[in-house]
Amino acid sequence: MSDSLINVSSDKLEHAQKALAGIPGGVEKATKNALHRVGDGLRSDAVNETKQKYHLLPGEIRKHLLLKKATGANQSVSLTATGSRKKLSEYKVTGRGEDIEVAVKKDGMKKLKTGFLMDKGGRKVVYWRPAGENTPAMPVISPSVPQVIKNKETVATMQKQAHERFEKRLDHEILRLMGAFK
Repeated sequence: MSDSLINVSSDKLEHAQKALAGIPGGVEKATKNALHRVGDGLRSDAVNETKQKYHLLPGEIRKHLLLKKATGANQSVSLTATGSRKKLSEYKVTGRGEDIEVAVKKDGMKKLKTGFLMDKGGRKVVYWRPAGENTPAMPVISPSVPQVIKNKETVATMQKQAHERFEKRLDHEILRLMGAFK
């Protein structure tokens, strides 16, 4: 998720510079604080949008997200998703034996042909035989957290909300630094 999500218009920055002209480092403080709020919101948006579309628990998504906040010199926020592909049993699996249905997305369950559940150390794991009965069983691998977060609709929603959040928060930070909330 290293792609740029929001771009700030020069009009917005000029407005901040004019409003905070008498406050030393005011523009930097305002943008840094607004970016912090955007970063926290990005993480929440990523979790909320992903859990609406995929069978993943919020904690499972959140533990794979790394948020790097803005500093004085570096006026940027980055949200990075890490992790490898997951076993299908970490999504939604119903049924027993060779009669199982699986779902990664929340668009419905699908029967897994030549698939079956095995108990491996107290955990249920989904296996399948790709070419039928006489082939070795393989664990079924499904998408990783970074793959599901990069869903087009999720990214579009995150971009829209990040832009709106930044604009609103920058206005709030300008007013706060000018002493409007005392």
